[in-house]
This record gives sequence, C-alpha cells and structure tokens, in this order.
Amino acid sequence: MFSRLTGQFFKFSRERALAFQTGLSRRVVMNLMGVGLASMGAGGACALGNSLMKEETGRVYLQTNDDSEFRIFSGNGNPVLANEVAMMLKTQLGRAIISKFKDGEIKIRFFDSVRGKHVYIIQPTSYPPNDNLMELLLMISTLRRASAETITAILPYYGYSRQLSPLSKHGFRTSLAAADVAIMLKTVGVDNVVSVDLHRNQIEGFFDQEINVDNLDTTLPALPYLLRLGLKNPVLVPIGRVKKTKYLRDSLARNGVDADLGFVFYSGAGGFENVNEETHPDTNEAQLIQSHRTEFVGDVKDRDVVIQTDLIDTGSRVVSAANKLRDLGARRVFAVATHGLMTGNALEMIEKSALDEVIVFNTVPLSEENKIDKIRTLSIAPLIAKTIERMHRGNDILGFK
Repeated sequence: MFSRLTGQFFKFSRERALAFQTGLSRRVVMNLMGVGLASMGAGGACALGNSLMKEETGRVYLQTNDDSEFRIFSGNGNPVLANEVAMMLKTQLGRAIISKFKDGEIKIRFFDSVRGKHVYIIQPTSYPPNDNLMELLLMISTLRRASAETITAILPYYGYSRQLSPLSKHGFRTSLAAADVAIMLKTVGVDNVVSVDLHRNQIEGFFDQEINVDNLDTTLPALPYLLRLGLKNPVLVPIGRVKKTKYLRDSLARNGVDADLGFVFYSGAGGFENVNEETHPDTNEAQLIQSHRTEFVGDVKDRDVVIQTDLIDTGSRVVSAANKLRDLGARRVFAVATHGLMTGNALEMIEKSALDEVIVFNTVPLSEENKIDKIRTLSIAPLIAKTIERMHRGNDILGFK
C-alpha cells in the first residue's frame, strides 16, 4: 500500500520516490499519476507495496486509521493543505481518485468505507473554480449515497462569493452566484459548511437553517506574526471590512500594541464614489482603481501601516493604497489578506509597489514559480484541524474561532 500523494503529481522527484518505494518503473508510476490522483492513501487501489513515502520536506504520511469514526478527503483544490490538516489530526487522508473523461467530465471514486462515519471534505473553490466546485458537489453526493453519517464541506475559500446582488448598478439582472452555490451544496446533501473569512457575512444567510455554517476568522492566527514585526505606532487600514480591522486593533491592544485606524477611499469626477464589485459589476478591479483617485484619511507619517483585506485578486486596491500611504510618509507598509488569488499581473504589481510585505494564508495554493520575496504565506491548517477536532467531539467552535 502506498501513502497519499500531494501537491504537484508530475514532479520528477515524486515519480522517482514512488518508483523507488514500490519497485515499479518510472514509466508505470507516471501512467498511474496520469489517472488524476487526488487523494489516495495507505492501502491504495493499486496495492503498490506496504511502505510509507517520505517527501523531501520530511513529512511522513500515516496509514488510514480504519477504526476512526471520521474520514478526511480532499479534492484537487488544495491537497497540500488537506494533508497538513490530516497530519495534525494524526490520521491519513481517505483514498479517492478524481479523474476526467476525454470531454472534461469529472469522475469520482472512493476506496474507503464511509458508512456511519463523519466525513470532512477539504476543498476550496478557487481557480479553476468550476472544476473545483463540481468536484466538491460530486464528492458530497457520492459520499451521501455511500451512507456517510454526516458530511462537512470545508471551503478554505468560498468561490463565487463576490456575486451577491441580483441587480447591477444600472438595473440589469445579474447572477446571484453566492446563493446559487449554497443551493447546490444543500441539494447534494451537505450537513455542515465551514469556510474561512467569507467575502460577506450575508452568505451565511443563503443556507437553510438545517445546514450549520461556520465562518472561521484569521485575525488570531495572523496575530503572532504581526507581533514579531515590531510595528512602530501602527495604523490599520481596512479595505472592505472595518469590523474585522477593529477586531485586529483590539487584539493588538491586548498584547500591548496600540494602533490607530485610517481609511482609504476613491474619488472620481463627481467626488467620493463607492467602488466595489457590487456597484460596478461589469468593470474589472484594475480598471476601477485606475479610473479613480486614491484618497486617505488619517496620519501615517513615520508610522508602520497594515492594510487588511479578505482577498487579493488583481492586487490593484492594495497596491494603490500602499503607494498612496508611502507618498504620505509611511515608514513601512504591510498588507494582510486571507486569500491570495493573485490573478493577472498581481505579483508583478506587488513586486514593484511600495509594499514591504504581503501576508496571506494558504487557503488558496500558490505555486512555487509564482512565489516572490514580498509574499509571506501562513498556514491555516492548525485552525482547520482544531475546528474539525472540536466539531467531531461535539464542542462549540464559536468561542474558539
């Protein structure tokens, strides 16, 4: 039996390690990888020996505990994060293969019994959002037919969360995708949904009362790193979520760091204008920011600044704010975001900007080739692992999160 593969399945080092451990040729290993392995644990479908594979990182993947009352599965959205969570819970990811037909149809196969067990699926619906969402839906429906006791969908990133209004600024009908995703999850039979820093809290209201929804907050997981930065007279600048930034200010104060709040806004030819995806649904973020002037209210002269937002997509908002703050005399400028989507030329913009560092969580996988020195990635795995542990024991996670 061989252990769970994670991350990029086509790296030569992984192929060589598997070939060595299983005694198979590298060509056979490559063919097995080509099937589309998403989560194959000890006792895998191909019966490839009885050893554990130790990755170059030194992580050893444990065998599936068949006596456990719960199972953890992962789609292709973020298998590295899912493996990290499983290791923290001292278990092994359940065995599953996610493959595609020639026309792109997704096929799910599970190789572990889930009858009467509590199942947790870790799957962000980030890029590619359609594939990852369909994988999640098919996994839930398959596990429901397999008589799982409960099914909890853990979405580190809730895709389609920015489509929250059925009408555009100009009165045109638009998709309410955030609600439609909730309807789909309910239809396939999910029991609980756990997400991390939803784009808007109103998304929780799109789910029926029989589905428990928990939205995990990343303020406290980010706090230790922020304290190590040695912030000097910090100013916190929210982009989109003032309440969350106030919580960060209070958390810093409890650790002996007093911070002030500052505010970024945008003005056009007609003065102040609310610039976001709800008011301008047909314009991309970069065009919005470039067509408006960035303004700031507050004092940042010779002070450290922390810009806080829930996600960085094109990077236009964060970069424009950072450049403005630097022009106003900020000593250092940091950005903290839960989800680093980094689409388009976001990384290039960040690299050339006034930002000293961008802190993101690994809710969305960032490939090695796209990592730059200004990006610091923190792990959300401890928070998710603790949440699963408390849910399985029947403990409340409200105070914990």
